[in-house]
Amino acid sequence: ARIARQIRPVAKPKRWSERLLCTVERDLMIGFFMVRRMMELQKVSSATAKHQMLVYSTPATKPINKLNRYSLEENYRWDAEVPSRKAASYVANQCIHAYLSVLERGADRNWSDLLVVSDYDRNDVIWRIPFSSIREIFDLVARDYPAKSTWEFDASQGDYRITNE
Repeated sequence: ARIARQIRPVAKPKRWSERLLCTVERDLMIGFFMVRRMMELQKVSSATAKHQMLVYSTPATKPINKLNRYSLEENYRWDAEVPSRKAASYVANQCIHAYLSVLERGADRNWSDLLVVSDYDRNDVIWRIPFSSIREIFDLVARDYPAKSTWEFDASQGDYRITNE
């Protein structure tokens, strides 16, 4: 909840600084790690664990490497951006294992988007995640307290399948 509050739009955003950028990047990475970990430990409801986030994918135009990864205009076809829905766990993994992450600010100087791509996806697409989607999943996980748990033994896995409500 704290991280979601910190990235909410405000009337007078702080001036850009390297320190502010690093702090927000750090908080996003920690936030996404906490989201993924809460899902792995099944400490959130099944509905939250299955939550689909609104993201946008943009195809890469050439192989991405450490030397050219920040040449965003050259490396991606921004006119071919496509909206889609991805599992929150997938988006969290993209942020945790980021090969590239870039924060964008809107005209009002509030944080607008996170551009991120993992090492695995780097030659396929870059993901643009609106901050509204990030705030939504952080708030959802922070406020989710499952009231009921159902445990069923799955013999094929040799473990229990847990459903939280």
